[in-house]
Amino acid sequence: MKANLKYWSIATVLGISLFDFMGTSKAEAAEVKASSPIETKVLSQEEIEAKKEEIASQIKIFDENNKEIHPYTTEQLKGMIRLTEEQSEDNPIKILKKSYSSGYFDFSNYIWLGGGPGIYGKAYKDPSTLLITYKGTAKAFSVAAHYEGKKGPAGQAQKVSIPGGWKGQFHLNWNLKKGKSYRIKFTSSGGKLITIKQATLWYN
Repeated sequence: MKANLKYWSIATVLGISLFDFMGTSKAEAAEVKASSPIETKVLSQEEIEAKKEEIASQIKIFDENNKEIHPYTTEQLKGMIRLTEEQSEDNPIKILKKSYSSGYFDFSNYIWLGGGPGIYGKAYKDPSTLLITYKGTAKAFSVAAHYEGKKGPAGQAQKVSIPGGWKGQFHLNWNLKKGKSYRIKFTSSGGKLITIKQATLWYN
């Protein structure tokens, strides 16, 4: 593959053993690694900061009444973003809590963490951090935490709307009431197919 690839990528700081279709993606990854040479876009520190601010300005957060709220400053949102150009081999997140990691999955409507379409997934107590790794270029979608009800998910506790047009990871720090269990829902914006390589949730 000699075509130049431009990566406007991010990993945002802000988990669905669903479908494990890793065979194809692993083959693709192996092919890419074997290809030489691949030129990537190198960003200066100023360009990195500008891109982070651009993405942060498009992130929207909603409360349990679906009213937009602003629990984070722009600088805090920028701090949740780690561009691919900044990524190292080691995961920098060090959290002494339980974690749940999915395999590859995609959706064009909605899907629940730990479940599939029409299945409400699993409930997680005190979720703190969600790390989403995209496959390919991200498209706009939202991820919401719903209170755990008697027979599955109840009302929305918090929702985060994430813009598309980038590659990498999104790291979300939840701002939720403590001592409660929640179910996590991914929803596509506009019915577009969203492809996730892996989602990892840290919880208590």
